[in-house]
Amino acid sequence: MSNAQPLFDFDPIEPQVLVSSSPAGEIFPLPTEADYEAENRRLHRLVQAQRAQGREIVVVMGVGFVGAVMAGVVADSADKATGAPLYFVIGMQRPSSRSYWKIPYLNRGVAPVEAEDPEVAPLIARCVNEKKTLTASFSYDALALADVVVVDVQCDYTANGDNG
Repeated sequence: MSNAQPLFDFDPIEPQVLVSSSPAGEIFPLPTEADYEAENRRLHRLVQAQRAQGREIVVVMGVGFVGAVMAGVVADSADKATGAPLYFVIGMQRPSSRSYWKIPYLNRGVAPVEAEDPEVAPLIARCVNEKKTLTASFSYDALALADVVVVDVQCDYTANGDNG
């Protein structure tokens, strides 16, 4: 009798579904290969339409505490003279089980972070639902569509008396 461990800890006949769970407990399946194809087509259509309106395409990598707010602020930017939006923003988040849920939240116009500033949630809602200048994606192909890329990375910072 062998003591070897199985290669898989799931039933190979019943495929394992990987998901991401929001803080509120909503479950989102992680994207499949077919989802990437559809997402890339969606991004290309959006970018083509936005460029036709004269807007630059900005990709914000990472839509956590800093990135989501950055994406909203840039997406809300407008020409001083005409009031027309200047940018179309794609908030890009890698599709991990820990953070994929942020993409559908943003695409609904829901801020994926709690902010002290009470204007953050309405800003994101306005840019997604009214101005149509903000979307979110899991596809790295968004980077090839960008005129500008902003990278927001998680920096765990602990305040203590000796941060020099």
